[in-house]
This record gives sequence, C-alpha cells and structure tokens, in this order.
Amino acid sequence: LMELRDGVPEPALLLAVARQESNFNTNAISHAGARGIMQLMPSTAEIYGVDTSSSVEEQIAAGVKFIKWLDRQLPETIDDPEERTKFILASYNVGIAHIYDGRRLAEKYGKDPNVWTDNVDYFILNKSNPKYYRDSVVRYGYARGQETYNFVKEILYRYEHYKKVLEN
Repeated sequence: LMELRDGVPEPALLLAVARQESNFNTNAISHAGARGIMQLMPSTAEIYGVDTSSSVEEQIAAGVKFIKWLDRQLPETIDDPEERTKFILASYNVGIAHIYDGRRLAEKYGKDPNVWTDNVDYFILNKSNPKYYRDSVVRYGYARGQETYNFVKEILYRYEHYKKVLEN
C-alpha cells in the first residue's frame, strides 16, 4: 500500500477511508448493509471478529486486516505502490472479484491489467454497461462502477489533504 509502514496503511489513508465510508460514524449502515466506521459487510466483519458493538479501535483494526488481505489477493505484477493502492481501494469498495473482472477486460481490450489509472479503472467505471458486464471474460457480472471509480478518486484526494494536516 502507498506509504505502508510495518504492514499497516498510514494513518492519513485510514482516515480517508473512514471518512469516505462512514463520515466517522461508528453506527453507519450503508444501502448495501455495510456497517461501522470502516463499513465492513457483516460477513467480512464476522471474519475479523467485529460487529456494531465493537470499539472504534477494533473496527479500524478489522479494516486494516481486511486491507492487508486484499493486498495479498492482488498479483505481484501490480508492482507500482500507488497503482496497487488504487486497486486495493477499489477492491475494498466493490469487491475483489469485480477487480479481477476489470483486469481481465483490460487485458482483452489491450490495456494494462496492472495499472489502474486509464486502464483498469475504465472497465470498472463501465461495468454497469452490458457491453462489458456481459463480456465473456467477466465472471461476476454487473457492478456500480461509477461509485467505485469515484471512491478511489475521492479517497486519494482526501488522503493527500490529511497527509498534509498530519505532517504539521
């Protein structure tokens, strides 16, 4: 991950994720059923031993474990740290299976499956378009790609802002 320290995403990145996901509301529940400050789906939260009664620290720790797990699921060929962070953030939002679909689409259409910006992001952005979600290389179907595309951009924008604030 961008600015990974001792295997943990730096605080500014975690702050940006928590802000984007829940607006720092530990009791937030999304339209999809994600819960808590890090907006983990109930099945994911259960894996990491947290629920809505868990402390903020426990919820954030679970989010960090999930981020680390996502990082391990991505191929080592995504070797640029900034691009890898974008893939992890996108996976956090839409699910890693849709990111695998986006990588397959990128490869099929002559783009770089190891680069998010101007490559895989295009196919995720368009995964609500039948031309792409019905493509033979797609295994996980439709996704609200605009949401994921914006999620990555907004978190990285906030991340840069929070990084400056935390440096002072």
